[in-house]
Amino acid sequence: MKRVTAYAPGSTSNLGPGFDCLGVAITGMGDRVTAEGASAPGVRVRAVSDARIPVEAGRNTAALAAAEVLRRAGAGAIGVEIEILKGLPLAGGLGGSAASAVAGAVAANGLLGRPLGDEAILECAIEAEAVVAGRHPDNAAPSLLGGAILVLGVQPLRYVRLTVHPSLRLVFATPAYGVETAKAREVLPKTVGRQEAVGQASALAGLVIGLERGDGELVRRSMIDRIAEPRRIPLYPGYAEAREAALATGAFGTAVSGAGPTLLAVTDEAGAKAVSRAVDSAYRQLGHPARIHVARVDEQGARLT
Repeated sequence: MKRVTAYAPGSTSNLGPGFDCLGVAITGMGDRVTAEGASAPGVRVRAVSDARIPVEAGRNTAALAAAEVLRRAGAGAIGVEIEILKGLPLAGGLGGSAASAVAGAVAANGLLGRPLGDEAILECAIEAEAVVAGRHPDNAAPSLLGGAILVLGVQPLRYVRLTVHPSLRLVFATPAYGVETAKAREVLPKTVGRQEAVGQASALAGLVIGLERGDGELVRRSMIDRIAEPRRIPLYPGYAEAREAALATGAFGTAVSGAGPTLLAVTDEAGAKAVSRAVDSAYRQLGHPARIHVARVDEQGARLT
């Protein structure tokens, strides 16, 4: 194939207690990478849709992932040029760097005739994201595979697919400011007390069951992060007020999506509009207009388009 385009959906990770291990692919938002054969060997970034995206191949997750595909496929002599169309906000907490890495890997693999399977492609995407954001598969895995993923281990990579009840809706509010993942990680505690650890573990177990059953009350009681969110709140102006507005309007639970600043509210179809209006109003009143997006779980994951 001379030219292919791959789409990778965005994702929300953590969902409160699932820090660095729980991620869900989402509908309606994602990144696209087009790969085309070139005469010179290696990967080159030909075009980006946002000037803030680095064009240096060694700093671009799509290019890094594509290069890793070439290496693993034994195609180092092949030349690839890529174009990146961002559909996800930069530094928004919706798995943007992971989606670009996944789309880059899938596009390069498609250009070569698909020599690599999903496991190898996922490893390529993780290797790429590790260069710029650390080795955290909780976004890359759902973006590639679709659905909800619980990461059980990183080296070696182990994960299990989870089920999210089809009645649930994910409401996202992305305020007009960004928070870099590295900055959000700087404020995390070096150690965690036993009470916090036990509470986090039990909350994650309850959340997984609540999402599977579509049990709003169980989600509400379980979607609580005792470790990261309390330390990160100062990084997210307006989040605390928007969270309270969402819960008061009937959201089952709220959390910071990934490293933020995007707010995630879990609700059902009937409550999605009211929750959306409530969080939008809360952010606007505080001078932080937000982009609102209502999604389902993207069960398909990354694909050639």
